[in-house]
Amino acid sequence: MNISKQTKPAAMEELCETGSPARKRRKLEVLDEQPRIDHINRLPYEVLCKIFDLLYLPERLVCTLVCRRWHAILRSAPYLNRMRYIFSHCFGLPIQDDHQQYMMESLHCVFHDCGSSLNAEDQAEMMEMVRKAQCENFEAGPSTQTVVRKYTPEDLLFTGELPYKTLEITASYDRIRRFLGNRLTRLQKVTELSFIVVPMALEDVPATVAPLWTIAHETLKSLSWTLFDNTYAYVIKMPALERYRVEIANDYDLASLMDHSHQLVELVVWFHFDRAMEQTLTFPFPRLKKLIMNRFSQDDRHSSPEPNTRVDDLSAERFIRSAPLLEDLVIISDKVAYRIFRAVCLFGAGTLTRLAVYNVIFTRDMLLLLLELRNLEFLSLNDCILEEGSRLRGVDLPRLNHLELINSGTCFRLDAGFANLRRLYCSLDSQLSRLCRNLLLLEDLELQMRTHSPIAEQIRQHFPSLPALANLRTLRLCGMMTYTRPWAFCKPMPNVRRLVLRKCYLLRCNLNLLPKLFPMLRVLELDNSIIAYRRLPKGVSKPMAHMQGRLKQLLPHCCLTVDPTTRAEPVEMVLLMQNDRKWNEHLTNAYGAKFEVRKGRKSRSRR
Repeated sequence: MNISKQTKPAAMEELCETGSPARKRRKLEVLDEQPRIDHINRLPYEVLCKIFDLLYLPERLVCTLVCRRWHAILRSAPYLNRMRYIFSHCFGLPIQDDHQQYMMESLHCVFHDCGSSLNAEDQAEMMEMVRKAQCENFEAGPSTQTVVRKYTPEDLLFTGELPYKTLEITASYDRIRRFLGNRLTRLQKVTELSFIVVPMALEDVPATVAPLWTIAHETLKSLSWTLFDNTYAYVIKMPALERYRVEIANDYDLASLMDHSHQLVELVVWFHFDRAMEQTLTFPFPRLKKLIMNRFSQDDRHSSPEPNTRVDDLSAERFIRSAPLLEDLVIISDKVAYRIFRAVCLFGAGTLTRLAVYNVIFTRDMLLLLLELRNLEFLSLNDCILEEGSRLRGVDLPRLNHLELINSGTCFRLDAGFANLRRLYCSLDSQLSRLCRNLLLLEDLELQMRTHSPIAEQIRQHFPSLPALANLRTLRLCGMMTYTRPWAFCKPMPNVRRLVLRKCYLLRCNLNLLPKLFPMLRVLELDNSIIAYRRLPKGVSKPMAHMQGRLKQLLPHCCLTVDPTTRAEPVEMVLLMQNDRKWNEHLTNAYGAKFEVRKGRKSRSRR
């Protein structure tokens, strides 16, 4: 193998400069015979997948031609399962050939119907385009003329030849009913189906005269409804359905849940009226393992729910007993909590391992029932308040290893009762010093710093106690502002190996402190954060690339992971972004100016 001068490594050039010609020739031959190490293909599968995730689809197609291993990875089922094709078009309107190719090769499709999401004027134009396209498609011509039929989205979706596993459709209810109809059975490979119902479009049939729609599929396992408008009359016949997300806004939604309650494994249900929740508690769920319940209401959201009657407690007890496999429960809103929390703690303690509660005002007797959940491994309280008395002390949950307290610091006192915790996610408050003294086994700590109250005093008093967590390996900081300055009050933490900064506003001068504060840091992650700078060196056109290079110089032995949403901005812009009111005004003015320019161009084009 001959090596040109341009491709010689540095070691070979040194050999050429010293020694006799014969000696140089022999050493070059030895180096040529030595096998070269392919460092790229020594990377593990997971690392290559993360690299490929950063590329666009055309770049991935080029990578499939590099070698057999890359081709096998990019064409493997686990990797293809993470790719989605997001397609925005109109039902009834022909699509281009390149979109047809993407639709025929994707496993997950997200379809947005333009005929439903536009305003009334644009919808009328879209409907006229659809009528013209249909006339051209079915126009009679000479017998010798070959008519090339143009395919519409529904033609391709329901051929039965597409390899789709998941399908998400965003459209008005009547357009979904008209274009989907009874053709869902042709999608034999689909296992997950999601409908996002938007308000009525032009030419939609009103609910009073809409026919009954039968949604049937033999093998579909997951169905989801997200409602921005009510559904009409429909019936679901899916014998294999296991995961169901439904918003009960009328009796047809309630009947669909009633007919499939005995076969559901996961259920996400949002109630829009009280009777729906009362009747749901009378259904048996013998296979249910995960349940998410929310009572959605805008009229009585500030009113306290009425206490349970004896009948209410008995119906909640029957409901929990009818779900003997329930292990994961999420409760959202006071009404749901007051209705079933007592029954869950008393009759579901044997199987329940995960519990999350949102937006609930607890009475003291109600929160004390939580101590009955002896098998609980995960507990999350978000925006919860203890109505009376001080925080609960000496909480004994022996198997609990993951706790989240988000704006819920009035519920528990973080004392020695939580000594077995391994993972904690909490809002920064006055308990930080206490948890650093008592939670000695903590390995992963996440602090939410963007709270409703000033936190500068809390940072100054309690942040220096973080090094007391001797087993802490991962530290996550969320919502840091430029004026909170936690680094000024932080002491070195040599045990931390991973640092995650999420939704933080950082000053460029803060980056110089990282090597001193985290000398053993091995992973630094910037997630949706912003780095503020006053000025850049001459010749720098990409601020974020310059910041990444600076971080690699400061932390040479650290793996740097930067989210695409992370960017670098001037200090003046960052100070404006930290003020929500001023930033919203800035965005409104900017978008308003763009809208006026676009409107003017559109009016001139119509003239």
